[in-house]
Amino acid sequence: MLNKSLIGVFFITFIYLLAIFLKQPLEYVFNLTLLPLSLLSLILGIFFFNIFSISSNIVEGREFIKKNILQLAIILLGIKISFAQLWRVSIESIFVIITTILLIFLTYVLIKKIWPTQKDLSKLLAIGTSICGVTAILASSSILKSKDQDVAVAVLVVVLWGSLAVFTYPFFVELFFLTDIAKGIFLGVSIHDTSQVLAAAMVHNDLHPNQKTLEIATITKIIRNLFLLALIPILILFNKSSKNNKNKSKSVFVKIFNSIPLFVIGFILFVTFRSIMDIYFFDNEKWMQFLVMLEEIISILFGLALTALGASIDLRKIFNQGYAALLIGMTFSFVSLVSVTFLIFILGLNVL
Repeated sequence: MLNKSLIGVFFITFIYLLAIFLKQPLEYVFNLTLLPLSLLSLILGIFFFNIFSISSNIVEGREFIKKNILQLAIILLGIKISFAQLWRVSIESIFVIITTILLIFLTYVLIKKIWPTQKDLSKLLAIGTSICGVTAILASSSILKSKDQDVAVAVLVVVLWGSLAVFTYPFFVELFFLTDIAKGIFLGVSIHDTSQVLAAAMVHNDLHPNQKTLEIATITKIIRNLFLLALIPILILFNKSSKNNKNKSKSVFVKIFNSIPLFVIGFILFVTFRSIMDIYFFDNEKWMQFLVMLEEIISILFGLALTALGASIDLRKIFNQGYAALLIGMTFSFVSLVSVTFLIFILGLNVL
């Protein structure tokens, strides 16, 4: 597959290099003090893949980078995070995550009563918005026996509102929040897909260089992804079709095991590796130089992944969706935005 994807990998790399080349001239032309490279990469990715006709090999390369390179970047990011930081963010964020999930599903119950014809689509959108975007939709759709059309529409709507968040939330957090923990948790909980959370955090890091917000957003999203482990058995237990499953216990175990993203495991392993290395080499100059070099590599990998993310946004398909799906998706996104903001203030996470 990689051989077929190489032309696409080179094309995405070309777009990313073009973004680097255009960054300073565009800042000068439009009189901008700073144009985030990550945001420019996203925009150029959207532009090229919506304006030009793209071959299947290029699409394969785009998907390879969007999935594998992004996951590698997240795994490597684990080496910059200690267990102490992981534990602290877990304690601070888990209540926000659980409460937001519950509020979104309460909203789903209301929408189901008001708009019963859209209940199946609403369920998928609620799952995608509250837990981990496209991954959660795809994982749950097989259990719910969802129609292919509902799955496709749910994915497109989650991509739309999550992408809008990438372009707006990095600016929003600077207006409303003071602390790194508040900014990171907000980005990690209120944005849907893992790739979108990391994209927004990278844009924010470009605008206001501070790795802490990026790290906290990553940790928060990793924790949120793990809620798939609870979602899968709950859906199986409450889904009527599961009663006909003759090997239900095995099915439940397999589905739970398969729902764990491998990059989550890799991320935790690298956090462990960093913690062990710090015990023996905390003040070692070569170890510090290695971490600095790794930071540059992670930045490049994220840049490529964000370019591929932009290239995967099909504006024509999104705008062809009916108003019902867009409105329901917007409602869930708004509930997430408001609930996370209020919870951060209520819990005192925005206090310096």
